Amino acid sequence: MPSYALFDDTVVARTAAASTGWTAFTNLQTVFDYARSQNRPLFFQPGVYDSPTTTVLSSNGGGKPLFARAMPGSVVLRFNGTNTFLRIEGQNQVHFDGITFDGQNRALSDYVGGRPAFIAIAGNAQDISFENCQILNSPGIGAYVASSSGAIFRACYFGNHSVGIWSENAQIKALNNTLAGMQNNGIAIWRDTITGDSSTITGNFINGVDTVAGGTGQNGNGVSVFRAIGVSITDNKIFNTKFSAIRCNGGGLHNVSNNNIYNTREAAIFIEAPGVGIDLTGCIVSNNSLDTVGSGILVANSGQFSDGISRSVVVEGNRISNVTDNPIPDAGYYPPSTIGNAIVVEQDCVVSGNLVEGAARVGIMAGINTAARDLIVTGNLVRNVAIGIGVSNEAVTNSGRSVVVSGNILRSASLGGIVPAVFTGTTMNRVGTAEYGNDLATAVGSVTFGHNRYL
Repeated sequence: MPSYALFDDTVVARTAAASTGWTAFTNLQTVFDYARSQNRPLFFQPGVYDSPTTTVLSSNGGGKPLFARAMPGSVVLRFNGTNTFLRIEGQNQVHFDGITFDGQNRALSDYVGGRPAFIAIAGNAQDISFENCQILNSPGIGAYVASSSGAIFRACYFGNHSVGIWSENAQIKALNNTLAGMQNNGIAIWRDTITGDSSTITGNFINGVDTVAGGTGQNGNGVSVFRAIGVSITDNKIFNTKFSAIRCNGGGLHNVSNNNIYNTREAAIFIEAPGVGIDLTGCIVSNNSLDTVGSGILVANSGQFSDGISRSVVVEGNRISNVTDNPIPDAGYYPPSTIGNAIVVEQDCVVSGNLVEGAARVGIMAGINTAARDLIVTGNLVRNVAIGIGVSNEAVTNSGRSVVVSGNILRSASLGGIVPAVFTGTTMNRVGTAEYGNDLATAVGSVTFGHNRYL
């Protein structure tokens, strides 16, 4: 039976049975409450500690902080109960360092609103951190943060969960973590309404995200952002996702930069407005490296088909290679493949300085049919594609669309360098025989072509 004792300014827990000066405990609640009531840090000696649900609340432990640590890799807190393993609610200053939390794949009931949480942080908890920890083996959410702020996950390993980290109506920092074996999403930043968030997702390695719960994109993503405003998603490595590496739905003012993305079945970076009233305004997508993806960077929806409006996006300095037309036979997904476009924008966007090398269909698509307005495509290099730069045929044949395509180089575009194109419902097709790839200065409809080179 484990026991604990107070030595100088530290509470020490050990797996050995109680002896003189030590007090036995059968669950972690006892030792957590004691360390907090003494206002002392808690240190775990190496070993495995089994426990049912443990809480850190403003109403227990004297309402005082908790600082728990161990030598990394030496201590496992192992769940042997039901419901949530660790609940932190309404309490400030709770810190875990170097501890492994093992859910043993035990079933979890919903913590709240259909969110089964292994670790739950809620009730306006603040200044919560997990550093150098391992959070493992739960069929629910590894760490769920709700209606709280300042939660930090740094240099932790999340393995085998439905969702690694899920922040809902909260604000978090996920820094330099590793997430592997997620069944539905890696890191999710969600809001009930479009509002400020300012979470930071930086330096993480996310490898392997499935879509066990199904859907047409709400699952299967490395980083999923929904209705939040002002999220930074930078310097991450995201590999092997069933849908997108980074998916931003609604909200806006996001910074999606310097990410390394490999092997996504759908769009690597998806910036979209998925429904009426769920608009996305403002995003910088820059200096990302994407390889082996079903689509590259998509800025989608213009409020025309019961969707929202996604606009004011800069797509700059990205390198995109090996874009393939991947079949997606999932129920409800349409069209049933990704088409293989590297960059697609619809309205109020700048596409500049990108390098596209190898795309099954279109290197850069400026507008989709009537969803085409105020687009600048300049200074890009596009190689080894079917269509180099496609321009919505609606913009070419009608006024009021305002598209500029200038200063681009196209090489080895088998179906045309810079040409009018139309979305047929299943693919992008060239329209007519006009070729604008080498025009010095030409205005057609509401499109200006100039100083491009098609080789």
